[in-house]
Amino acid sequence: MKILTLLKEMRGFTPNEQSIAAYVLQHPENCLSLSIHELARAAFTSHSAVVRLTRKLGLAGFKEFKIKLAQELQQSLQQISGVDPNLPFQVHESSIQVAKGMAELLKETIEKTFVLLDDELLNRSAEMLNRAKRIFIFALGDSQIRAQSFQNKLIKINKYAIIATELAEWAHHTVNMTPEDCAVFLTYHNKSPIYLKAARHLKNSGAPILTITSSARSELAALSTICIQVPNDELSYAKIGTFSSQIAFEYVLNVLYSCIYKIDYPKNRQTALQSLSAFRTFDMMQDI
Repeated sequence: MKILTLLKEMRGFTPNEQSIAAYVLQHPENCLSLSIHELARAAFTSHSAVVRLTRKLGLAGFKEFKIKLAQELQQSLQQISGVDPNLPFQVHESSIQVAKGMAELLKETIEKTFVLLDDELLNRSAEMLNRAKRIFIFALGDSQIRAQSFQNKLIKINKYAIIATELAEWAHHTVNMTPEDCAVFLTYHNKSPIYLKAARHLKNSGAPILTITSSARSELAALSTICIQVPNDELSYAKIGTFSSQIAFEYVLNVLYSCIYKIDYPKNRQTALQSLSAFRTFDMMQDI
């Protein structure tokens, strides 16, 4: 997870660590030029408190903290056009202008989503999904279309994937999941009560949970083994379509599939080719 995200959440921070986090969040660029002693003084804490905070963030020390912070600030500046995700075009625009706005929205959403991705989380997510005996995907509405696309890709490399919410059988799937399986929750604003019911049960049963959401501080995210955050740009009451959220979901799922694929690239490549060959043979037999 990103350093700035962890600092905002302040989960498990002591009062001194909260003071340091608050200062960094208020003056992130200034912190890049401060020494560890200067940061401690500015946050009214101590050298040792800064060291403890960096370790709590999973870093080796203050030097790595500054490097990571600089990288995140640089990435956050990489914005494109500023197109409105809720109203990406206006009534007076020509068709080609609409096309341009949609292209800009696509690029900007992917850029924003990329900034939120973390190498360690992607690796852990791919390993968790690759180990799973069965993968149960919880998704409703437009997100279910993205889930079906992900399911289709997984099947091609012999991964057992089920859309748990497709036939309103999510409760049956939930109670039958084991720690050898994995649940994937695809939810933008996390407003479905069935997700929490399922996640609470899965947490107690020991089944691993991967959640992809814009609500990284929600109860569902806290219950999850891993949470991957996407940009929170859409307003539920003002948007004309779920453009940004679905672009982000599609991108993250494609990245996850690619990361799973590369874990055993030769085997997965061979499996995909065999599946394609078998499908063609079956199709020819149907024509006879």
